[in-house]
Formats: sequence, structure tokens, C-alpha cells
Amino acid sequence: MTKRRLKIRPVLIALNVSLLIIIALFYTFRLVKYYLKENGHKDADTTTLLVDELIKKQSYVDQTKGLVHDKNASIYRYIGKVEDNYLEYSGILFRIVGIDKDNNIKAISDSNLTLMYSGLEKGFDKSYVYKWLNKSDEKYSGIFENNMGSTDKYLTNTYLCDDVVSDLKDINCEKNNNALKITLLSLYDYASAGGKESYLNNGESYYLSTIDDKNNNYFINTTGDVGLNKISSKIYGVRPVITIKNDVALMHGDGSKTSPYAVIEKSISKLSDVYISKYINYSGSTYRVISTGENVKIALSDNIKDGDKYLEKTFGGKNNIYSTTKKTIGEYLNNTYYKSIKNNDLIVKSSYGIGSNTLDNLDYTAVYSKTDTFNIGMLTLGDMFISDTKNVLTMNRGIESSMIINVINKDGNVFGDLIASKYEVRPTMYLKGDISIVSGDGSIDSPYELGVNNEEKAKEDSNIQTFQIDEEAFLY
Repeated sequence: MTKRRLKIRPVLIALNVSLLIIIALFYTFRLVKYYLKENGHKDADTTTLLVDELIKKQSYVDQTKGLVHDKNASIYRYIGKVEDNYLEYSGILFRIVGIDKDNNIKAISDSNLTLMYSGLEKGFDKSYVYKWLNKSDEKYSGIFENNMGSTDKYLTNTYLCDDVVSDLKDINCEKNNNALKITLLSLYDYASAGGKESYLNNGESYYLSTIDDKNNNYFINTTGDVGLNKISSKIYGVRPVITIKNDVALMHGDGSKTSPYAVIEKSISKLSDVYISKYINYSGSTYRVISTGENVKIALSDNIKDGDKYLEKTFGGKNNIYSTTKKTIGEYLNNTYYKSIKNNDLIVKSSYGIGSNTLDNLDYTAVYSKTDTFNIGMLTLGDMFISDTKNVLTMNRGIESSMIINVINKDGNVFGDLIASKYEVRPTMYLKGDISIVSGDGSIDSPYELGVNNEEKAKEDSNIQTFQIDEEAFLY
């Protein structure tokens, strides 16, 4: 009787297939498990903290880009040219810099919010920039913080590297304190993010908080290189750095520029509810909100146009003090331009600073040492979004002489020019804050529509209808 031989090959094939099925099931289970953990169904009452959402996206493999964990410092920082760290807070677009050792989220504005003399040679906490950023008992302080919503609820103090840096090859952060709420970016933070090869290189010149051993302050130029400012009268941009508390919930957004992380949701029913930086439609033109309060300060989103071309005017007059004297820009704005605005009764005649800086006093508050009231003004150094347009006049008196006015040139730099030189014009004004908002989302493409705009349109439609009725009666 012949013995039957066991066929090994089919058995091995079966075992291999079984093993592959087991491996596939194992990894499928893990995939589903972790997908549901991060993206699965959430109950309506479930709260996702912003910090938790960020940490989910940390970079594990590539430590040269993305949100990278620094175990030695117990922090996370964004490195390289990332595109998923956008945050909107109080209407301002920020870039998240990282997560500090207390799990709070540090962020810097995506672009310059103003242009001004810095005073950083005195040290950051004694500078004009610090005063502009942080509110205190001092008059005109906290221009930035006063325009941010609920800072006590959402913001905490920011860690700032206070080291004096004398050699760009030796940048450290040994003096890291969080005594201040709103700061500037330090040289250490800029270098750690990748410098000019990072998201922090935005094509603008802006101040850093760091100084060298001779009290000269560092800044970033338009190409992203580090510069050293040895002249106190030089003017650069300000990019505020804030820190969001670790218990702040994420409302919506995925961190992209088109859908930034959002932590505040607010009902907008009247003009005083609108965040700074948002746009409104008023009298057929688009304006940008640059200051909030009982009355809301707005600036034309672009310079004035005369047909297809930009209007150019001299500052005019016998000196560089803004006024409504004949043949001055103030007379044009408060007469010709003012009269061209529909519903100009909504404009609140308000106080504007017409004082002057000197080489001995470059503090932005010096312009408020002398004030006057106008219906229409122009922007001044320290105003939000002054750098939105170029080749334009300002109200800032030049420090060189009474015949010099500060302008923003075609390159976006501030310098003094003669009051007889022609530049474009960007008007500002204050509107009543109780004007209703009826539509729009505040973007440049869909600005908020004021209730008065609809009333005006209804009047125009009524007039057209009346004209048509009268015409028919005449023909009859």
C-alpha cells in the first residue's frame, strides 16, 4: 500500500494568505481607530481646544518643517514655509509661532499693522512700540490692545527672549520671561523658525524686540535678512506677538489662509460690533475699519480716484500743520470730498492729532500734544493699516522743518518731502457706531453693508418709480 504524501505548497500558500489577511485587518483596525480618534464624530457639547488641534498635526518624521516638538525646551514651534498655521483673532490674521511650555499658543500678525518710530534703543519694555501695543494708565497707550476683543479672557502673557545679541552666529534664549502681555518677535524666534526660509519672511520690513550690546535694534528687511538699525529716526513696521490661553476652544477653521483657526464668534448687528481690519461699504466706496469704539474710525481702502486715475494733491499751505485753510489738502477733504459723500450726516466731527515729533521725542503720542477737530482727516504714524496703500500723504509733520510732511513712497517707506510735492490721498473719518449692519461678511469682496445704504437705495428706487409714473402721465 502506497503512503500518501502531504502537499506542502498549498499549505504554505494558505498560511501566507491567512497571515496577510491578519496583517491587513490589524492595520485597518489601527487606521480606523486613530482616524476616529482625531476626526470622528463629536457630540454637540464636545469642545476641541485649539492647542489640542495643533498638537495633532505635529511633524514626527521631518524635523525641518511643520510643527516640531523641542523636547529640551518643552515647547513646539513651526519651522519652514508652512501654510497651515493661520489664526484669526479679533479680525486680525495671525501666524501661529508655536506652543510654549505652559501649552499656550504664541502668534504673530501675518503682516505689519502700523508704521512708527520704535524707541527700542531704550529696551523693549520702555519703547514706544511697547506703549502702542499694551494698554496702561497712560493716555493714548495700548492702541493695539484696545482694539482687540476680550484680551483678559483670551490672552495671557507672552514669553520673550530678552538676550542681548552681539554676534549673529551666537543667538541664544537664556533670558526667557513672560512678564509682558503683547510683544514683538525676538531674533531667537525668527532664527529658530528658519529665518528667511520660513513663513516669517513676508516681504515686509519689521522690528524685532532684540538689541545688541550698543543698544541698536535688529529688524527684518523686505528680503527676509536680519538688519541692525543704528538710527533711532528710522521707521519700520510693527507685527504684534500675542499668546492665546491654553484653555481657549477652537470654533472652526483648519489653519489654512482661506480658513484660519478661529477662537471667537461674535454677532455683528451694528457698526460698533465690527472688528478692526474688516471692510464696510459706505457711500458707494469701500472703507476699512481702523479703530473701534462708540464712534468707529474708518479709512478708504484705496487712495482716492479721479476717474480711472488716482487723484494727486499737494499738502499745501504755508506749513505742515493739517488744517482747513484755503488751498490745503485739509480744505479739499473737508469741503469738496465731504460734500461728495452721501449720508455725510453720519460722520462725527472728531479730534485729530496735529502735533509734531522731534529728534528728541519720537514717541507716537507726541502728535496728540496738539489737536483739532475735523470731519475728514488722513492717517498718521501709529494708525492701524497705514501701510495698506503707497505713494500717499499722511498727517505726520516732518521732523526736518515746518515745510516737510511725512509721506509713504512708492516702495512703502516713510520719508519727509516738501508740502508742495504731489501725492495720492487716503481720507479717514469717524462714523456713528450705532449704524446697523444688514449684510456682508466684512471681507474686501463682501464688505458689510450699512443699513443706511439700503435706505438710500430705496429712496433712489422710489424716485425712479415716481419719475416713471410722471412720465406716463405726461405721455397720456
